[in-house]
Amino acid sequence: ALRRILLSSMPGCAITEVEIDGVLHEYSAIEGVQEDVIEILLNLKGIALVMNGKEEAELTLSKKGPGVVTAGDIQVDHDIEVRNPAHVICHLNGSSEINMKLTVARGRGYSPADSRENPEEETRSIGRLQLDATFSPVHRVSYVVEAARVEQRTDLDKLVLDLETNGTIDPEEAIRRAATILQQQLAVFVDLESESESESVIEEDEVDPILLRPVDDLELTVRSANCLKAENIYYIGDLVQRTEVELLKTPNLGKKSLTEIKDVLASRGLSLGMRLDNWPPASLKNDDRVLSV
Repeated sequence: ALRRILLSSMPGCAITEVEIDGVLHEYSAIEGVQEDVIEILLNLKGIALVMNGKEEAELTLSKKGPGVVTAGDIQVDHDIEVRNPAHVICHLNGSSEINMKLTVARGRGYSPADSRENPEEETRSIGRLQLDATFSPVHRVSYVVEAARVEQRTDLDKLVLDLETNGTIDPEEAIRRAATILQQQLAVFVDLESESESESVIEEDEVDPILLRPVDDLELTVRSANCLKAENIYYIGDLVQRTEVELLKTPNLGKKSLTEIKDVLASRGLSLGMRLDNWPPASLKNDDRVLSV
């Protein structure tokens, strides 16, 4: 199950649409370019991108020959990063030139071009080429169970995971996110506590464990983390109850830090402005740092 989630459910970014000057369809050839359009589209699918704070963006690429056109030639915004700038897109001969517009979107898993709903499909101009998008940053996952020994015990097993990504996410972080998704999916099968048990115990079980973790576990930048601590926000449960307007009133916490916080929470299935009726739980009521909202 964890392997399936790593391959099919991890969020990421990919190029979904391309518009190349002088090209009307994918079966064209560009004068002065060694590769045909289909090869160029396949090469574009191999570009690894990181996009912060956006769901979609449009990038441009312009270059004159002779020479090699790489992913590093793409003109990106400050909140978009190309992780494999040496990735080859095409080769230009002589004085040839190539200009293209690239649409980058955020998604999960694999998305065929014909499965994406596009309200502008009927009015879409000729020459805008749709790409099958592989959003997942994980390329390959394999595992093996080996025998393990701890002190005198030899009947134990060890799980070894072999994980390959496109460089946009750390392998350990990918496993953590996949495990969180799996935990959330399996939570619906957990038996509810008996009604005869005390109400306090039931309320304690209703609290998502991730809300009880300190905000340090979010691995925010030093600036963002210090701003939250200055506002006495020590637990994730305290943070998610704050609204964007409230956080922007925090000294030294700007829109960039707010975007970082929102993205980190979203990667864990959380958001700002959440309402937690049973917060703080009984286990934290004696902690003076917990905020009562």
